[in-house]
Amino acid sequence: MSDFVFYAEVSVGCACVLTLLLYSIKNLPTPQFKFKLFHNLVLWHILYFLSDAIWALVNDGVIPKNTFSVLAVNYSNAIIISLLFYSCFTFAEMSTRPELTRLQIHRIQAKLRIPIFAEMVLLLVSFVVTPGFWLDDKLELRDLYYVVLMFLPFIYIMTVTVRCFFRGLKPENRKNFKTYLIVGSYTPGCIVAAALQVFFSMTAPIFCFWCTMIILFVYLNLQNLLISTDTLTSLNNRNQLERYLQSPRDSKSYYVVMVDVDHFKQINDTYGHIEGDRALVLVSKALKSACACMGKSVFLCRYGGDEFLLVVQTEIPEYVIRIIRECLREEIENRDERRYYTLQVSIGYASWDGRNSNFRKSVIDADQMMYEDKRST
Repeated sequence: MSDFVFYAEVSVGCACVLTLLLYSIKNLPTPQFKFKLFHNLVLWHILYFLSDAIWALVNDGVIPKNTFSVLAVNYSNAIIISLLFYSCFTFAEMSTRPELTRLQIHRIQAKLRIPIFAEMVLLLVSFVVTPGFWLDDKLELRDLYYVVLMFLPFIYIMTVTVRCFFRGLKPENRKNFKTYLIVGSYTPGCIVAAALQVFFSMTAPIFCFWCTMIILFVYLNLQNLLISTDTLTSLNNRNQLERYLQSPRDSKSYYVVMVDVDHFKQINDTYGHIEGDRALVLVSKALKSACACMGKSVFLCRYGGDEFLLVVQTEIPEYVIRIIRECLREEIENRDERRYYTLQVSIGYASWDGRNSNFRKSVIDADQMMYEDKRST
């Protein structure tokens, strides 16, 4: 067996592994847009591995090696790898900037696609008009092709790596630093894997092995997030609250804050459950903004239905309430869509000494204060 045939077999094997993963992703019970982006990222990996396998078979002569086959397979590789790292960029943006809406992501995608379309047209025209410019007498590609091949991917992956690491260093993102690190590590890993493959042998399938491993690793991390994250709002869920309560804490002053959406049942009954979901997402975004504004260690989760819970280290709970209401007002004002109902929340709080045995009592007290606030509005 030649090295090229072995390379093709490994590439097809990795594509098969990711195809099984793709099937699993499609059956995940989550509406999160991030998983749609991850699905696309895996799909482009599969297509690249298959295209790369054909490249190996052309170079080995299993598929007749001529000007058309060489240019066609290398054109395919150049375009697919650009689309692959374009997908990597958008997935990383969504993973490290959960406040982004679908519309904002679509705008980012539209801008990123412009240079890819330009590459598709220019490379195709030059391959058709001047094939001799790209190929030598032995039908081997000249060095300029490899510069073109890696130019856009390099721009995308370096940009997304720098953005991920700098975001991960921000104080409000440190608790999610693992996610930023996992997403950001894909890029330098790709560079190292590609460099090793070029250094040792173009027929050593290092790149596809690395990509498959990191994709599987990201998938496992996403699965863990599904276990601990509410699928609608992307906030922590009750499972993660239980883990938080088991974690060690210092003896600082804590407050349990309960937030409830006013007249939520009426919103659902009058405008439908889709609009009710939008209201919950809007409130969750406002609460995330409030947590960022506080600049302190805050645990935030969706407690159930239209209720949210925060555990805040503070001496002034009234300040927390004011920040939450201001962030909700700003979130509503910044929304472009028209809303036919008033979106308000009721808030209650109670002190907590940090002991697990007393947490339930603090929740009950905060809940009672919240319902008193609801009755007063």
